[in-house]
Amino acid sequence: MFSVVLDEFAPFGYRNFSQILQTARGTNTGFLFSMQSLPQLMHVGRGFKEDVTSAPNTTMTLRTRDEETARYFLRASAEHPVTRRNLSMQRWKLFGYEKYEETGRAVDIQDKETRALDEHIKNLPKGQMEILMTDDTQGTLHAHLHVRPPADVQVPHFEPELYPRLKHSRANSVGANLRFKTPDVTAKRYGRRAFGDLRA
Repeated sequence: MFSVVLDEFAPFGYRNFSQILQTARGTNTGFLFSMQSLPQLMHVGRGFKEDVTSAPNTTMTLRTRDEETARYFLRASAEHPVTRRNLSMQRWKLFGYEKYEETGRAVDIQDKETRALDEHIKNLPKGQMEILMTDDTQGTLHAHLHVRPPADVQVPHFEPELYPRLKHSRANSVGANLRFKTPDVTAKRYGRRAFGDLRA
């Protein structure tokens, strides 16, 4: 298994990347890429955005205020049937006083709504996310994930000790300290420099 992690993918996205994602399924390669919002992919093109967003098997979203990103996740979560119950109310009005009371009658209405809710996506607290994950037997699963901070791991009866930072042997040096073992090399070096300065 070969994994590729691309953080803040949108700024360096290019057109052929969508083709790479489609062919990576048969090469046992996993891509994990993140971005701030879907409109960032529009600098390459709408077709590129559609290809990239349809490729992943697992989609995760944190709190977002971008309308297009929220709509994409809502549509991807799919609709499911729900039952809505409407209660019948009766109004009483007497000398300007108005009151509503239940009549005891109700009507059930079959409706459809997305599994993910718009108000949940746009109001997720810190450390929480919604996930759409593909399962081979159950299809696409929708879940609400709480990311808990890791617990402090301590070794019993152990207190860490901080050592002072080691200083380099040339820490106080302004530049390179070159030393020549033979005095002749030093004399020739300075002689050539003097000769060069005179010619200049």
